[in-house]
Amino acid sequence: MGLAGILAWGTWRDLRPFPATLRPQGSALHKAQFLDRNGIPLSVTYTQPWNIHDWLPLHEIPTLLREAFLESEDRRFYTHGGTDWIARGHAVFQNLRAFKAVRGASTITEQVVRLFQPRPRTFWSRWMEGWEAGRLEKMFSKPEILEFYLNQVPYARQRRGVLQAAHLYFDRDLDTLNSRETLALAVLVRAPARLDLQDGAREIEKPLQRLAEHLHRKGRMSHAAYDDARHAPWSLAESRLPVDAGHFVRYVSSAGSGSADDAPDPPAAEEIPPRHGASSSVRGTSSDSPCRRR
Repeated sequence: MGLAGILAWGTWRDLRPFPATLRPQGSALHKAQFLDRNGIPLSVTYTQPWNIHDWLPLHEIPTLLREAFLESEDRRFYTHGGTDWIARGHAVFQNLRAFKAVRGASTITEQVVRLFQPRPRTFWSRWMEGWEAGRLEKMFSKPEILEFYLNQVPYARQRRGVLQAAHLYFDRDLDTLNSRETLALAVLVRAPARLDLQDGAREIEKPLQRLAEHLHRKGRMSHAAYDDARHAPWSLAESRLPVDAGHFVRYVSSAGSGSADDAPDPPAAEEIPPRHGASSSVRGTSSDSPCRRR
């Protein structure tokens, strides 16, 4: 068997299947979430493998944010077949010239492959990601892939997706962010383990300004939005639940997972004080309790 045959066999051996849909659903994928009688969450967890509750359809994600991700992460997203060989060639040249890895050139499709099929960062894994990106684009449309990516891209503090990131850093929805805050969401994904706005914004300032300049020069950002991206202030805020029901949620969780003898005493009503006008009628686990779980 020649070298080409060995390479083809190894590639076929390491190919992994993709799910039938890009919308992760099912109780096996996430932990139970407790809601009050009005559907307001009493608990939030970010330890589950996928973003289930904060999913936005592509048309509800602001145009500027979509354009910022495409400019920052994958400029030829709508023209390549999964792998951008031009960008890969440029990356190889830059890495050889710098004698170290300074550019990765992974497309958005390849990043989606990596979310489904995490592998060690080796030459072979990059080879497999290229092949699997091509398979993924034959299974799903470009808008489906982009929608999945924007809802699942990792951020700091175990957040996934642009909506969770907006809530984490600004405690607001995407359509309320100014241009500067919007572009920040596209820059932070470059190194989510290192870049965290809560630890300071200085490190993302230069790449944010370069991104704004590129978008403005290409006519994908208005002059007013460009000026906003350069000079608008940050409005950071820590996201908090409308009601502090931590004691109650832990009581219900322990009561449901073990025997009644092992469960702690239920908390008194004053241990879960309401905030922001939320109902304070959550009191116990009887059949007529206003608390429900999903």
